Amino acid sequence: MTEMQNMMAVLTGERPERFPYTPMGHWNRRAVRKLLPADCCHDHIYCLPEDGWSTGERSAASRKASVNYARFMGVSTLGIGKGGAMPFGHGGPAEIKGELESRGNDGSEIYSFEGGSRRLVRYDPYSVQYGYTFPINTHDDLEALELPDPHDKSRWVDVEGDVAVFEAAGVMPSAKIMGFFSGVHNNFYDFEPLLLDFFDSPEFVHRLTDTLAGWSLACVEETLARGVKLIEVCDDLGTPEGMLISPEHFDSFYLTHYRNLCDLCHSHGAWVHMHSHGNIMPILPRLIEAGVDIINPFDPHEVPELDELVERFGSKVVLCGFIPSDYYLLEHDRDIEALFARAAYLGKSCGRGYIMMEHGFPEDLTPERFRLILELVEKYRCLD
Repeated sequence: MTEMQNMMAVLTGERPERFPYTPMGHWNRRAVRKLLPADCCHDHIYCLPEDGWSTGERSAASRKASVNYARFMGVSTLGIGKGGAMPFGHGGPAEIKGELESRGNDGSEIYSFEGGSRRLVRYDPYSVQYGYTFPINTHDDLEALELPDPHDKSRWVDVEGDVAVFEAAGVMPSAKIMGFFSGVHNNFYDFEPLLLDFFDSPEFVHRLTDTLAGWSLACVEETLARGVKLIEVCDDLGTPEGMLISPEHFDSFYLTHYRNLCDLCHSHGAWVHMHSHGNIMPILPRLIEAGVDIINPFDPHEVPELDELVERFGSKVVLCGFIPSDYYLLEHDRDIEALFARAAYLGKSCGRGYIMMEHGFPEDLTPERFRLILELVEKYRCLD
């Protein structure tokens, strides 16, 4: 089976040859250059460009680098468009795009995004400040919000070519969209006033959420019409202590948009892969009822009752992950291997299916440990 066929087998309830693999991705461009072979490196591989995106359709060399990356890593899915390959759930034309605004003497970078937000990226140590500035600071600012035209054909110039090349390489083409909750406070309106407005101005939260979700769903429709098979959405809704918002607020503001997303994808024969950090057990039945096909990452630091999770939900939705976010920091290789062995053991108990995922590759990871992780991925994807 190709990687795409393995993925299709899991999603259609059949037995794959081995677990599909969807990496969280390299944390930044420095990690890409340090850890990947040269023939995988291109400015279109990561969600933020070195400077700005080239205009017109991406080159054959750009697509080749993405395919080389997919083959080197053994991934089952690959994001379409410039910047769409990594990290999971971010980059590409179905999400707001950013371009470099300035680079400081210390290497820090400020990116300007469609819609008007700005983001600060620092290195040594690496950090990202979402919402360095926001376009919406008062309720009246929503009326002035300018989003790009989701039906502009030039926005989708890469998609059909990417779909053809990726499928020919045996990899499922995916597209990434903003989370219906986290996409708001990462890019448009700050977290604290958003939560206060849940209680003080719910009608404003509905207008804001509906505006952004409508734009994202229009982008989804454009990608599906061009052959994309999987939509990835990152929407962090929890912490290790529990939900960031109540299940009732999730129902009120966001559940309808998940239903609409899943209905749209399923009507095109495509699937939905949702990411959320934290312990979101209270809303898993809602997400499953809405039609979400895959949910990740289920970090054991955040959801320690993984056996219970698999027992309750493993037959109802494809589960993904089970490896803690700090896995790469363990001193001994054998301890890292034990985490992968545990994840594979749990994965084999998932009646609906399982997809392997680690927690990404930071720039301070050594090449030797990176190779070890890839070897462990390869070893524990085996079903026998």
